Amino acid sequence: MEDDKAITTDAISEEVWIAEPSEAFPQHIHEAARHGVLPPELLHLKVRVSIREWPEDHEKHLMVNLGESLLALMREGGTKLGMPVLPPGAEIDPLDALRFLRKSGQWSDAILDLSEPLWLAIVHGDSRHFGIEYKLVIQINTKWGVSPFSNPTPKQLLEAFGFNPAEYSLYFANSSESLPPDVPLNLKRGDRFEAQKDGRYGAPCTQELRALDRECTALAGAGCEVRTLSQGGQEYVEVSNVEVPSPPWCGGKVRVLIAVPATYPAGGLDAFYLDRSSVSHQGGAIPYEQARATIDGRQWGLISWHYPVNRPWNPNSDNIASHIAHCRGYFLRRGVRQ
Repeated sequence: MEDDKAITTDAISEEVWIAEPSEAFPQHIHEAARHGVLPPELLHLKVRVSIREWPEDHEKHLMVNLGESLLALMREGGTKLGMPVLPPGAEIDPLDALRFLRKSGQWSDAILDLSEPLWLAIVHGDSRHFGIEYKLVIQINTKWGVSPFSNPTPKQLLEAFGFNPAEYSLYFANSSESLPPDVPLNLKRGDRFEAQKDGRYGAPCTQELRALDRECTALAGAGCEVRTLSQGGQEYVEVSNVEVPSPPWCGGKVRVLIAVPATYPAGGLDAFYLDRSSVSHQGGAIPYEQARATIDGRQWGLISWHYPVNRPWNPNSDNIASHIAHCRGYFLRRGVRQ
């Protein structure tokens, strides 16, 4: 006679938690997490999870085996959203990122271990709501990577992918015409290029990169998540994963946006924008928020945080990196106030 308390997929399939992503997992799955092993009869049980384009797109749902990896979930989710993750191919780790939505309403950092099984990740994160952070992933020859800028020149793109512009020229895939070396490209996700060692771009240009591009390249090389974008003729630098104290800030990391004048660095930086979707404050209102604006499809709060009168912007010593440190002073409640 079978034990009437034994776990079977037939009995479980009728339970609400399987079809409702907001329902918590039952206790026996949490207990299994202590040992890191789920009973074999549950590994192929399908549960409903939600997926969306991070951070604010509408969510869609799919049924996924509890034993599947987060990588498999991410690839299935990308297909469900009509935007497959890149690079393609099950044997290659994606350059896009997967996050989960916490019960607090804040998104997690990018999940680093995509080999973790779904059931264990859900127990650890206490969430079945996932989001894919799509990045500006492109391919040059056989190499996939994330473009450092929204509108890089072919020379900048070659350098970012490890090709010497003095030796290589950039082409759209299957095109016989090389791209003008210093004309910004309007990149799209999934664009494919070919770098050919034909020397058409010649010796390195004697004209230096703009100070802004040079500084952003250096920051990216130092591990800072930074990119440039423009809207309505205004150029911005977006900085992700800026560490902030928690509390009073919820989330631990934020995204800031810095407006850069056309005359930079002679024209100095001042104040910054805060991505409202990346953070909240335990006091409710965001301190020193002066206004809100929609930039690059997201809502940003303009933070009134200025240099002191007796220590204004100095183009000879200040730069993007020092301004990021100035912005962090706002979160740490140090230095100038408003």
